[in-house]
Amino acid sequence: MRFQVRARNENLRVEFNFGSHADIGKLHFWSQYSSPQVHQSVGDAIEYARYAAKRWRSYRRQGRTLTSAEQLREAIKHQPRGGFVFVLVARAEWHSSALLGFCFCRRTWCHNIVIDLAAVHPDAIPIAGGKVRGVGTGMFYSLVKIADELDVQTVWGEATENSASFYEKLLGVAPVTDHFFITGEIFQHCLRGFANLPGQA
Repeated sequence: MRFQVRARNENLRVEFNFGSHADIGKLHFWSQYSSPQVHQSVGDAIEYARYAAKRWRSYRRQGRTLTSAEQLREAIKHQPRGGFVFVLVARAEWHSSALLGFCFCRRTWCHNIVIDLAAVHPDAIPIAGGKVRGVGTGMFYSLVKIADELDVQTVWGEATENSASFYEKLLGVAPVTDHFFITGEIFQHCLRGFANLPGQA
């Protein structure tokens, strides 16, 4: 799956798909952007990246991590009520970090998707001076498209005080407090958003 973001005064391609073990390990490199003067949103992104890498290692030891849609479908086939973990990553070969964002997800026993952690690279946070635009929107609309292809009907997660306004704009609802549910008409809204993404495929 792919979409385009705005950077360097042009539209550039981003690939969005299941992350490998190596991909999740690269999230540690985001910490180089940490400093006492860092914007709160950047601090959150660095913290979430660190948590994601740590939790991935823990779930991997339990044998619950999956790195492709095919693996997820097979796991569900053999364990219909099983809980599985996967990370979707936004890759950009033209960016120094290579990884522009991630969504740390769990497939629940009810066949919903929970977003435990999600963040974009510090260079993709406009409020903090980031120069890449559209990563978060592209990731979430693509995630809902992937959920639809897996016959998942509800995606949900937690919103922070800093991210609530993003989700309000993304989902077309207000107010968003400390949680959000993407289902029903909101789910369809996100699928329409995916269809309108620049360069989506």
